[in-house]
This record gives sequence, structure tokens and C-alpha cells, in this order.
Amino acid sequence: MKKVFVALVAVAVATALGFTADASAATKKKTVTYEQAWKLCKAQLDKEKIPMGNTNDRYLRGGACMKDYGYNF
Repeated sequence: MKKVFVALVAVAVATALGFTADASAATKKKTVTYEQAWKLCKAQLDKEKIPMGNTNDRYLRGGACMKDYGYNF
């Protein structure tokens, strides 16, 4: 019974921390416009030398970067 209670408390704490991270991502969106986020993400991908071509790696990383700024595709 004690293990179940500890597990429930751990889930509650993890959930609360997740909502805090989402709130901070929402405030990040307000400071950067879509165009600025696009330029920042493109520069990051170019710096990491992610190749263009038939792979989805560049698209996935670019989408993840844009999501960090609060923009979803």
C-alpha cells in the first residue's frame, strides 16, 4: 500500500512539473515572432549541418525547434 501511495505522489509531482514547463514555453512564444523563430531554427539546423534530401531528420528537428518557440505545424 505504501508503494502505491509513493507512486501516486511521484506521478502528481511529475505532472505538476510538466504543466510548469508548458507554461514557460507559452511565454517564450510571446517574445519571438513566427518569422524570427523560423530564422533561428533554420540557422540552428544549418549550424548542426543537418543534410537536406530524402530524410525526414531536418523536418523533424525543425518542427521540434519551432515547437520550442510555441509554434505547431
